[in-house]
Amino acid sequence: MDPLPDKSPDRLMYEQETEGVKVRVELEAADQLAVLLKRLEVEAPSRKRPVDAILRGQAAAIVSKVTYAGELKVIEVDGISDAVQIRSAKPEADGYIEVILRNGNFVSLERKPAPLHITRKDFERLVDDLRGIL
Repeated sequence: MDPLPDKSPDRLMYEQETEGVKVRVELEAADQLAVLLKRLEVEAPSRKRPVDAILRGQAAAIVSKVTYAGELKVIEVDGISDAVQIRSAKPEADGYIEVILRNGNFVSLERKPAPLHITRKDFERLVDDLRGIL
């Protein structure tokens, strides 16, 4: 992924596609060391149905791998709509992380209501991890 902008307000939302995988990012702020991440979406090419087992594996991978963003747990697996909801295991006073998986080819991560303060290094790792899980 290309480097993030340094304090560039006109680029706090951007999208990039590489090898058929789209990454969309919405930041509240960014500097040389960290970002305030509002939302991150990663979308890969469509998968063949059924995706229930794929979604369960992806959910388990996110919970076990994305520990640097806080402890996460699976809240719901919906086989009808092919979606999984994951949230912070222990929400903080200023908010919680919510991850939504859909159809085995889409994941979004959002911190509500306040953005996630994350180092640039961990942000890049997060993008790479979510791309790899899809």
